[in-house]
This record gives sequence, C-alpha cells and structure tokens, in this order.
Amino acid sequence: MTNLILLFFLIFSVGGSLLLINYDPIFAQSTDFQMPSLSFDIPYSDMPSNMQDSLSELDEINDDVDSQVNEIIKPTFQNPVEKSVTNDNDDISPVLDSTSPSTADGGGGGSGEVYVVDYENIRVQKFDSQGNFILKWGAKGKADGLFGVPHGIDVDKEGNVYVVDMDNNSVQKFDSQGNFLLKWGSMGTGDGQFMHPHTIVLDSKGNSYVSDMANFNVQKFDSEGNFLLKWGSMGTGDGQFNAPEGLAIDSFDNIYVTDTDNNNVQKFDSQGNFLLKWGTIGSKEGQLKKPAGLDIDKNDNIYVADAGNSRIQKFDSNGEFLSTWGSKGPGNGQLASPHDLAVDSQGNVYVVEQLNFRVQKFDSNGEFLSTWGSKGSNNDQFLDPHSIVVS
Repeated sequence: MTNLILLFFLIFSVGGSLLLINYDPIFAQSTDFQMPSLSFDIPYSDMPSNMQDSLSELDEINDDVDSQVNEIIKPTFQNPVEKSVTNDNDDISPVLDSTSPSTADGGGGGSGEVYVVDYENIRVQKFDSQGNFILKWGAKGKADGLFGVPHGIDVDKEGNVYVVDMDNNSVQKFDSQGNFLLKWGSMGTGDGQFMHPHTIVLDSKGNSYVSDMANFNVQKFDSEGNFLLKWGSMGTGDGQFNAPEGLAIDSFDNIYVTDTDNNNVQKFDSQGNFLLKWGTIGSKEGQLKKPAGLDIDKNDNIYVADAGNSRIQKFDSNGEFLSTWGSKGPGNGQLASPHDLAVDSQGNVYVVEQLNFRVQKFDSNGEFLSTWGSKGSNNDQFLDPHSIVVS
C-alpha cells in the first residue's frame, strides 16, 4: 500500500462555523485547512500530524471534537513522558538528558554538532557529525523551555539554538546545552504574531527570519526577538505564497523560501524585495513536488528537499539545475518523505526523513556516507524527524 494515499475528511463545528481538514497520512500532514476567521480559501501543506495538539489554541473546539481527532487520525499516539516531571501549573517541565556532561560542548558554533527536531516526540536531539547521541531536551507544555509542536531550528554563531513552536506560536532560544534563554511570539495576524510558524533562519547580523504558513508571510526579527519587518501574502504571484515553508540564507544575506503548495523556490533580499523564483510542479530535473526544507553551501549552491519526488535537488544561486539524487525507498541513499536538510562546512548534506525515521549523510555530490536513527522514543530514535541544522 506504499502508493496508496488515504484522505480523511473531517468536518467539525467550530463556534457555529466549519473547520475542514483534508488529511494525507503519506506526508504526515493535511493539505487543506480552512478557518473562516482567516479566510483560508487556498489550502496549504504540512499541518502537524497530531491535529489535537496543533489546534489546541482554538478554544471553540470542545473535548468531543478532540477525541474524534485522536481516534480518527492517530489513535495510538501518546506523548512521550519518560523524561518529564509535572509542576504545580500542570505543565510538563523539561529534563535534559545526555550521555555524559563531558561529551557536550560548552557553546560556540562551527563544531559540527547536528540538531534534529522530532516533533512527535516533542523534543530536540543533539548528535555529533557521526550520529553519536549527545543530549536531548523538550517536553509537552506552554511554559518556558517546553513545546507544543516544535518544528524549525537554527543555530547562531555562538552556538545558541532557536526553535519554532507551531502550536505555541512562538520562537524559543536555548544555549547549546538546551537551557532556556529567551522567547517571543503570540497567536495572531499582527506584527510579531504567528498563526502557523514553521521555519527559522539567521543572517550574518544575527537577525532571524520566520516563515508563517497560515499568515502567508515571512517575518524578520532582531537578535532579541523584536519585530523588524514582514512580507508576503496569499497567492501565486511574485512574492506571494500558498505555503511558505523552508528558509535559507546565502553569503549575501539573500533569503530563499520554498513555497510548498506553489511548488517553487523564491529568492528575496534581506528587506524582503523579490529577486527571482524557479520551479514548476513535476518530476523532471528542476521541477518540484511539495518542496520542503532547503539549505545553502559555502559556494551559495542551494539544496532542496523535494519531498513529493523523494529526492534532493541542487541548484546554483540563480535557480539553475545542477544535479539530483535519491529515489523512494528504505535503503541507503533512498528517501521516504525527506522533510529537511542541512549542509555542513565541508559540504556534506544531512537529510531527515519522516517515513524512514532517520538521518542520512551524503557528500556534496549525493554519494551516501552514513545513516542513523530508527522508529521510537529512545535516544537517537525518532517518531517524526522534521527539521535539522548543523552548527
């Protein structure tokens, strides 16, 4: 049944209105999301697979609807709690877990650690460049250091880690040991607010850019989380989005955005001015199907996780096709729903796969080097490896 796509259509009453969800389990995401308050006339991709968690901010959805979502979409999923304790506020406090305090670095970028967001295990895991587990942090909740649905991740020059939380509509900053430092963001459509924040990337000055799939925009913040500017609207034109997902920055601080439902990549300057775009739906060289994460090497070549085609594509900074690798499957060098990738200083490419529950490492030409990970909730296991970054 590998090629069978099952669609679940759930219609719930939300405050007297209708919420329509078209769920696609193959990509662990819904492809339609319509909410009257935001006028989502065009569907966007990559809704969280745990729908109860992703919709928890909508007070209009009652307990009966929550139980229906759990029963129909993911009846067997339970949040991992083996590394958690409960406080007086009924939030779950994070407990850091590591192999040994001496194995984790004391901060600083460029050391080659690999951070992976596993959003169904509600945590971040840290590995060395060979895939050896170092530490992990995260648990379910709304308090500082906790996550609803963690998704995007990036690391600054000092080794601090920034994590986007889709469900809590926030960005959190941690040190390299997973200790909480800072948080910003709230639910809404205004400046500095989010409806479905997805990915974060930092420029050479320490400014951060966050893609918001439900507000159809990209927002820019300074290093303290203060709002600077935003751009984007719903549509198919230049500078418009239907599902802005992945973000990457080149050596000139130009911003590249994958628009998953428009099946393209768009390039902007640091002020959000449109520069160019490429990609059409298809499986030929240079075409894209549900592009997700992307990253850039030291030569400003762009690597795109072409999730719907189970492959990685490489382009130059003008969007000219250079090479591709990958095919659908579980073997070494094969891919199953590759969702994000990261390029290290040597040009090696690390790819996270949602359906193979692992990380694969390739050289810059796509030659397979190594792999780690399996399905589960233990150290170096994943339930939904969604985002990755190399410090």
